[in-house]
Amino acid sequence: MKNRFLFISVLISAMFLFQACSSEQPKPEPIAVEDFLTLADVTGKTSFKEDSPDIRVINVKAKAFIKKNDTRMARQKALERAGKMAVDEMVRELLSAEVYNRRFQEIETYFSKNVDKYIAKSEVNKEMRIFNDAFYGISTSFKVNRQKVLVAIQKDLGFIDKSASSLITVITSKKNLDLSSVGYRFSDIEDALMNQIQTDLNQRGLTAMDQRNAINSLKSDPKNYKKYSKISKGQFLAMVSGSKAADAELDAQIQNAEEFYSTGLTLIKQLAKVVVEVNILALSRTGSTMTLNLGVTAKNISTSTGGAFANEIVQAARRAGSNTDPAAMLTGLIKDAYEEMQQKFIPQVLKEMSTIDVKGNKLVEYELVFTGFAGKQPRVIKNAVNRAETEDFRFISYDNTLGRAKPPINSVVVRYSGSADSLSEKVMNILDELNYGFKEPITAPNLKDIVFEKEMVNN
Repeated sequence: MKNRFLFISVLISAMFLFQACSSEQPKPEPIAVEDFLTLADVTGKTSFKEDSPDIRVINVKAKAFIKKNDTRMARQKALERAGKMAVDEMVRELLSAEVYNRRFQEIETYFSKNVDKYIAKSEVNKEMRIFNDAFYGISTSFKVNRQKVLVAIQKDLGFIDKSASSLITVITSKKNLDLSSVGYRFSDIEDALMNQIQTDLNQRGLTAMDQRNAINSLKSDPKNYKKYSKISKGQFLAMVSGSKAADAELDAQIQNAEEFYSTGLTLIKQLAKVVVEVNILALSRTGSTMTLNLGVTAKNISTSTGGAFANEIVQAARRAGSNTDPAAMLTGLIKDAYEEMQQKFIPQVLKEMSTIDVKGNKLVEYELVFTGFAGKQPRVIKNAVNRAETEDFRFISYDNTLGRAKPPINSVVVRYSGSADSLSEKVMNILDELNYGFKEPITAPNLKDIVFEKEMVNN
């Protein structure tokens, strides 16, 4: 009886087990399109403004993988990556395509070691989990110090010719300027002005020199140094302005005057990028008040399309006491005049000095994210991207860390010299050739992730 009861129990259990095994298991529902978030969905608005000529506001989006559900660490890593991307963008603005594309690995290695040195301030505008909660995405803004990046490129890496960070200041005066009534010599004002300008600009990482020092630097070229060592300020400025010898009416007795002036301009271009002329228009005293009027002009001599880019009349006045020292009075007046120049003129000079001829397209880093592609498909895509490599499209790396996630997420890092939209077209053509269905990706100017989502076919 007991054996019969046991047999029936086993039989019933077997029937239930068979039924459970034979019944169709419910398939996990695919993630809805609106629930699969990417960096394109992480959008915020910055509060930063470019309130200084040294500052460039750069907006960046970045992401980091969330390990062990530690969103705090992922957020920090995303912020670090965003900082590197912001500084790299500043570097790209300051370098020609030829230099950047040839040295981008060296640039990345150098700047990634001390990114914070070049970032004045940062803010996170938007943050959230993305890629099916596997990554943490942030939208950030950085105030990047343009001048510090420029100095690093020039002095530490040596990618830019020294002349690009050099400027020459020439102090001149209005014809027949009479300074006898104020008790100063022209050289007193010239020295005070030169000291004020050079001190400030040198502290900003530039090399500011007067016309005499500029010519003295030609000593390594004895032939040209002998030829140009005694040129006057008038001749120097005539060269800078590109005047023909005949038009300038300077030293008509010079043999081969045309060649003299054109060669002189070529030499000056090798020494500096910008020439600043400070013209003393008037220095007068009325009672105990002294007034100084200056005309300041800055010219870019580095390109054929250069010329005067900043021009301003500066006026400063200072009242002297009965016991005021004349030297201290002049120093204070020059300081006041320079503070006036710093309002508009000096920022224009700084901006021009940090603007490099950057024609051509740079190889910008992008991450191509492929989601939903499984099995051999990700590696087939990776190999196809690698085979498509050209001078303006470089394969960098492949990451399949989340290849077994649901949905699978695989990525390929590339560098491309065109726009994000152009790159997405290039990759879509690759996927079309592989006969892989996909949804058209979202692209945006400041988005360096391009997501290609596999199109699911309903049977």
